[in-house]
Amino acid sequence: MDKSSLIGAAVGGLFAAGALVTASLSSLSPGPKESKHAYTDRTPARQSYSSRREQLKHVADRALETIKRGRYPYHDKTIDLDDALKEMCHQTSVYWEDNLELQNWKERQGQPSSEVASATVSVLNISTLDAARLLHNSFRFAFAPGVAPVIGVLNFASATKPGGGFKNGAEAQEESIARVSTLSCSLNVKEARKFYELHNKEKRREVEGASFYTHTMIYSPSVVVFLNDEASYVDAYKIDVVSCAAVNAKEIVNPKANSAQTAGMRAEIDKVMFERMGRILRLLEIRGIRNIILGTFGTGVFKNEIATIARHWANLLTAEDARFKYSFDRVIFAVLGSDNFGEFHNAFEGYSRPSRKGKESPKKGGMLRIGSTSRK
Repeated sequence: MDKSSLIGAAVGGLFAAGALVTASLSSLSPGPKESKHAYTDRTPARQSYSSRREQLKHVADRALETIKRGRYPYHDKTIDLDDALKEMCHQTSVYWEDNLELQNWKERQGQPSSEVASATVSVLNISTLDAARLLHNSFRFAFAPGVAPVIGVLNFASATKPGGGFKNGAEAQEESIARVSTLSCSLNVKEARKFYELHNKEKRREVEGASFYTHTMIYSPSVVVFLNDEASYVDAYKIDVVSCAAVNAKEIVNPKANSAQTAGMRAEIDKVMFERMGRILRLLEIRGIRNIILGTFGTGVFKNEIATIARHWANLLTAEDARFKYSFDRVIFAVLGSDNFGEFHNAFEGYSRPSRKGKESPKKGGMLRIGSTSRK
């Protein structure tokens, strides 16, 4: 299948399940005057919505229509998306659970020299895309156009639906990415849809352990972010996205189980999550991504414990013998919400401290920074 056919099939998949848009953005309007603003780079300030969900549905609608149209206006220029969409869809890859390179993630890829710095790690009270924009802007001033480092983002993916509930105004992390970018197009290419077919089939058949999902991942290169949550067009920037589903602990841990049974369930979940998180980092390492954005993977509706996720990330990235301590240059944990941020901050900082037995001092350049700055 050629690139044009690939993108056509992907866009078709986006609109197949109950088309949300027509040929004009005027159909998205909550009021009769929106149509004349449809192709400008701003949403009219007077526009109001009955709820936050309705507003985000409008953002998603505008994103889908823009993808379908293949271009958008920004200030005094038109930004073309067609070539980027074709390339992204053509290069979207699925890494299946039986991938040997990922299965063997614990094997170290050589020993770092004394000159190699461990990653600079930050924990910030900002969204995933605010973190991506932060990195993007910092690279703009440090690198010539076209040579800036690639930014890798972990998408806390739905296992059964491309983009989760982004079309319906849902507010989880995956939806926050899908509704303002080209990610949903990548997740709807033929190969990527096999990821969802696999998990939906296991759910329908009530396969034992189906809610653990699998270690399979979708890699979407050069996803273009072109909107914000006010439905305004922004200067486009690109991210590489790893889409992976966390274990659905909510469906596995029986609230009626006794403490011993619950502990056993949690232990199995933690084991699977640590393995999955190791594979995620290995995939980013394989792809040569040195600047990454992570977070509290699976702690929302899936109910994994924030402190446990923080411990896993610390053991993988910042502990004395962490497998990926020298694999990345910059790691940002984007954790929204003061309560979530505080819990993750405290746990991650605690697990990242060198043990009293260790004599290791950070190699030049390594740094752990905990930040509480919010960005809007």
